[in-house]
Amino acid sequence: MNTSRHHTDWQAVFAVIAAGVIVSMQVGKLPPLLGQLRAEFGLDLVLGGLVASSVSLVGGACGIMAGFAGDRIGARRALMLGLLISALGSFAGAFSLSTIPLLAARLVEGLGFVITVVCGPSLVTAASLPAQRSLALGLWSSYMPLGVTLGMLGALAVSHELLDWRGLWLAMGVLPLAAALLLPPLTAGVAQSPPRRFNAAVLRRPGPWLLAGCFACYTTQWFSIVTWIPTYLKDSGQSNETVLALGVAAVVLVNAVGTTVSAAAMHRGLPRWLIIATVSLGMGVLGVASFAPDLPVLAKIGFAMAASGFGGMLPAAVLAGVPLQAREPSEIATVNGVVVQLLNIGSFVGPPALAALVAHFGGWSDGRWLLLAAGLVGLGLALGLRATERRAAA
Repeated sequence: MNTSRHHTDWQAVFAVIAAGVIVSMQVGKLPPLLGQLRAEFGLDLVLGGLVASSVSLVGGACGIMAGFAGDRIGARRALMLGLLISALGSFAGAFSLSTIPLLAARLVEGLGFVITVVCGPSLVTAASLPAQRSLALGLWSSYMPLGVTLGMLGALAVSHELLDWRGLWLAMGVLPLAAALLLPPLTAGVAQSPPRRFNAAVLRRPGPWLLAGCFACYTTQWFSIVTWIPTYLKDSGQSNETVLALGVAAVVLVNAVGTTVSAAAMHRGLPRWLIIATVSLGMGVLGVASFAPDLPVLAKIGFAMAASGFGGMLPAAVLAGVPLQAREPSEIATVNGVVVQLLNIGSFVGPPALAALVAHFGGWSDGRWLLLAAGLVGLGLALGLRATERRAAA
């Protein structure tokens, strides 16, 4: 890696962020259309949640291996590969005629997603000065809310019958294909670490796992809210598709505000562990309120926006801690692979788990306690992370 850099290559940083946004659009395009897909493919509530979160299954299974591959072939090549795989998955999904091909296409999209988001921080770190690294990584963490929001807004074209969902999938496949071609010239000025062999010692340190566990609790909360809030609002009496799409897009977009606030707060010295602990508990409480019964629809959207916006501070804090858990720059992708693997487990488990609670107990208010439980676990992990980092510093 080029350690003599005299300025942050913001062009490269924003090019990598754009790649993350584009693969995240593949995640966001589905939730607003989940009702339509459930009807077309005959999916029940739990299976619908499985389809929605299946993009995270690959990340939950092989995030660490994706990080190792990124360390071996280089972050730039890995990002290009992830974008191309994402395009392939979206194109394949457009031609799915039954549940199994649709699930398979989402798994391919998930592979492209995990490769891109695991290796993105390595390139952002290489492109930024140490003094600006927390800010750059905090901005990188906005890729998910920005991408999911744009994907949801793209689904409005289907709601307004400008094209069908298959046409949307085809259009969404063109974007990562174009990004893969543009990435090399936009990041040409960023030097990278030489390839290295996998070092199992990375996986034996507690810090990466505690950091990843905090993120997993967050994604359990956030993806449960984002995936099911459209269906929940419909069940609460809101039938206007435009209001639903804009309301859910606002819930997701405000998450990016939280990431920006967190990046600025860390740049001014606020401890990462404190952000993670406070957000974990606060998001659990606000998530419970967003699924409370007997509230007006606008109040439900307001609480969901508060949970998402406040929760957005956590990804920036976690991702800024990734380089600190790597003993050398060439381990960053592997450490981030641990984080991405666990965050994808959280996003994969959360929506079906909440749906299972709702289906078993019979009401949305019965499923909301999952959000509080995840917040309490995240609080405990954040306190463990604080102790681990203090011991390492001593």
